[in-house]
Amino acid sequence: MTIFSRKSRFRAGLATLFLVAALAQPTIMVAGATPAAASFGISTGKGIDACGLMNNTARAQAFWQNTPYNNIGIYIGGSSAACPTNSASFVSSLVNMGWGIMPLWVGPQAPCTSYGSRFSSNTTTAYNQGKNEAIASYNKLISLGMSTDNTPVIYDLEAFDTSNSGCLSAAKAFIRGWTEQLHVPPAQKAGVYGSSCASGIGTYASNNPAPDFIHGADWDGITSTSNMACVSAGNWTLHQRHKQYRGGHSETWNGVTVSVDSDCSNGPVYPAGDTASQGCV
Repeated sequence: MTIFSRKSRFRAGLATLFLVAALAQPTIMVAGATPAAASFGISTGKGIDACGLMNNTARAQAFWQNTPYNNIGIYIGGSSAACPTNSASFVSSLVNMGWGIMPLWVGPQAPCTSYGSRFSSNTTTAYNQGKNEAIASYNKLISLGMSTDNTPVIYDLEAFDTSNSGCLSAAKAFIRGWTEQLHVPPAQKAGVYGSSCASGIGTYASNNPAPDFIHGADWDGITSTSNMACVSAGNWTLHQRHKQYRGGHSETWNGVTVSVDSDCSNGPVYPAGDTASQGCV
């Protein structure tokens, strides 16, 4: 096991100056507000997401101390979330350790799936449901003690039949509602996670507004966020990508073994970023 030096993090003034220049708005989006200070930063480092770390400060510490990881995906809620946190103290502990947090909201899934919780196949209804999920995620941020100014929030949309045009249209409408509502002041950064191909991630670039950033699952083992199947290299180019490059596998750090997914970032995390150089860009 390779031991890594202490993470290099920059906060407050430096993070804000960098971010206003780097993440004001993507070219594929309609104009929006200039980012406010100190609620997010850009990470260019590696991360993980794992139910086995949720609500367990000791395990999270084990995967932070002298490891290659800067970022952690945490499930903050939603009707389909298997392991959501309801603990503001857990979130505070992660921030105090130095983690960059990728908040994930796992609500209703596409109508053509078999999930117990699904949004409507009617595009108008799906759009409104997307807005409702954004409101619910905003309220959860508050209950977890997190800032709501430009905080990145990621909607977890699992794989569905993207060849089903009706289902894809409903998903696009849902994500449009999610994005529009999160942009209501105090605005958050609206992200979407899913299979880079089987969740239709690339198609959301044509939404107006498009998501502020993406978190694509493409288990090719390549860490570069620029290399993402079914997503044009010309979209989400301004520090707007996280990539899950490896699916569930066991890792052991500091005597603790957990099944994790592996991420690499060139995108926003809460509350501050890092200066890592780990092949993610």
